[in-house]
Amino acid sequence: MDPLDITDKDRLFDMLAARRKGKARVIDEADMQAALKRRVQGQDHIVDALCKFIRLQWGKEQRGKPIANLLFVGPPATGKTELAKAMAEYLFDDEKHMLRFDCSEFSGAEGKTRLIGTPTGYQGAEQGGQLTRPMFANPRRLVLFDEIEKAYAGVFDLMLSLMGEGRLTEQGSGRVADFTQAVIVLTSNAEHDSIGRLAEQIDKPQELDAAVRSVLKESKTFRPEIISRFDHVFVFKPLDDQTQARIAGLKIAKAGEEYGVTIQQIAPEIVFEIVTVGEEEQDARELTRLVDAKLGELLLEAREKGFTCVTIHVGEDGQPVVEQAAEDR
Repeated sequence: MDPLDITDKDRLFDMLAARRKGKARVIDEADMQAALKRRVQGQDHIVDALCKFIRLQWGKEQRGKPIANLLFVGPPATGKTELAKAMAEYLFDDEKHMLRFDCSEFSGAEGKTRLIGTPTGYQGAEQGGQLTRPMFANPRRLVLFDEIEKAYAGVFDLMLSLMGEGRLTEQGSGRVADFTQAVIVLTSNAEHDSIGRLAEQIDKPQELDAAVRSVLKESKTFRPEIISRFDHVFVFKPLDDQTQARIAGLKIAKAGEEYGVTIQQIAPEIVFEIVTVGEEEQDARELTRLVDAKLGELLLEAREKGFTCVTIHVGEDGQPVVEQAAEDR
């Protein structure tokens, strides 16, 4: 059709709607970088490249697949899940707009059914899938599949359609879930030793991306057709002690905010203990639980006493002691 022909009203309205949708929000790359780096420590090389890619994809007016299909690889407890959460908060205004699936819970044949629902005629078909039903309600989400290598083979079949076409059909209802307004993130700890050695040897991001894909293909971690669906593969580096201490500090500060208390100072010994236990667990998500277990009761007592700003030091018995900050008295 002649591009100057405006007699096709349906096409014209579609174009205008797409243009309005595309201009609804423009990503400020520097702002996004700053927001993500406030939450994710020690992975600036990933954040910078990621924000540039998301800005470009976000600006497209029409898409036939998700905004981005991303694979985060590397050792446990390096910030892969935390970066996904930070992206969800920044891109979709609230971390609650992230759907997270722990793929160790989808290792059996029932995993596929849980995601897209039970077929018509079977019990529970009306409930829909744990993935499809929330997407019907709100297709603007970040969808996270943690430790995807642990998922049942049938789940990977779903990934082909989800990442390739941005569509999944719910079995019970026959409705099609739209993922073209979503960001898809898969994390994996598989082959992280081999991948880590590659990251030490290869500086150029594109060469590293290709090398990692080869490792994942040769190890049969993922089928070739799955690997080809990834827009980018990002390699997370192990965290040094200083970075781990900063992460623990952020978790501690956040715990204080949740209890309505500002933590002005905290003894380094307490931070070190939390970091040490977190390293043993090899799971950054455990840091939140550790902080709460170590300090939650004390912070709650501080708030009940009317403290709004506190310091935390080590008492004679070796346990944390919370005191009201001088300026709060």
